[in-house]
Amino acid sequence: MIIEVNQSNIQEELVAKSAEKTILFYVYDPNNQQTQAVTTAIENTVGQQNEFLTLAKGNAADPVIQSICMQLQISSLPSICVFKNGRPVDIISSAELSNPDSASAIVAGLMPAKEQILLHEATKLLSENNVNGSFAKIADAFALAPNDINIRFAYVEIAIKAKKLSEARTALEGVDPNSRLDKIYTDLEAALTLAEKNQQNPEIDILQEKLKHNPDDLDNVEKLCTALSQSGKATDALDLLLGYLRKDLNAGNLKQVYLDIISTMNGDPKQSRYRSKLYTIMY
Repeated sequence: MIIEVNQSNIQEELVAKSAEKTILFYVYDPNNQQTQAVTTAIENTVGQQNEFLTLAKGNAADPVIQSICMQLQISSLPSICVFKNGRPVDIISSAELSNPDSASAIVAGLMPAKEQILLHEATKLLSENNVNGSFAKIADAFALAPNDINIRFAYVEIAIKAKKLSEARTALEGVDPNSRLDKIYTDLEAALTLAEKNQQNPEIDILQEKLKHNPDDLDNVEKLCTALSQSGKATDALDLLLGYLRKDLNAGNLKQVYLDIISTMNGDPKQSRYRSKLYTIMY
């Protein structure tokens, strides 16, 4: 987000809102042509949709901005004062912002690490009930930072919600002994154990046994794949269906079952892969 600050909003934007996200108080002279490229580079790096940084621009000709600069000991332009949790924590001087490339690099360095951005995106998608999309994001974060216990716990929590129970179990078993003392670990262990019990569908065992004795019973195959998908084993169901569809694309209602299962995987990166596998057979 990029805003202009003045007497009417500077207290709220620099102090109050820095409790929620990092604020970059950028003091500049808009009439200085020599530093215009630096300003543009900083604006492009932050961008209007940034959820982690706000660029609060202050016109150095404004007496209120001048007074604040004196308090912050800002004596050269352009400069940035970084605000976090309601207070200034760093000053980036004009010497460090001498050219667009260095200015852009410094501002980009104030962004959270990629895995933290992915964690934030995963949490946001989960709040929007996009469980598959959330799991895809947290899986990427976990791959980047498997030793970050907060990311590991978030991965387990979202994996449970996405019915990726084997992935959740593997990640939870990798928690170090000290972190197993945390309440969140015991809560996740209880939630995962309950989910594993609920996933044990006796109907699947019966249908799989029927499949062994009569693999040509397409009605049974359809019921089995539907049950597998509903138990969080969509890829197992799709792999089974592919085996039949490669032999006969028009076998019973299996192609429609395949498409129905794929439609439940919105946000899951495997969705496009399995859609491509079907298209390869079709065309």
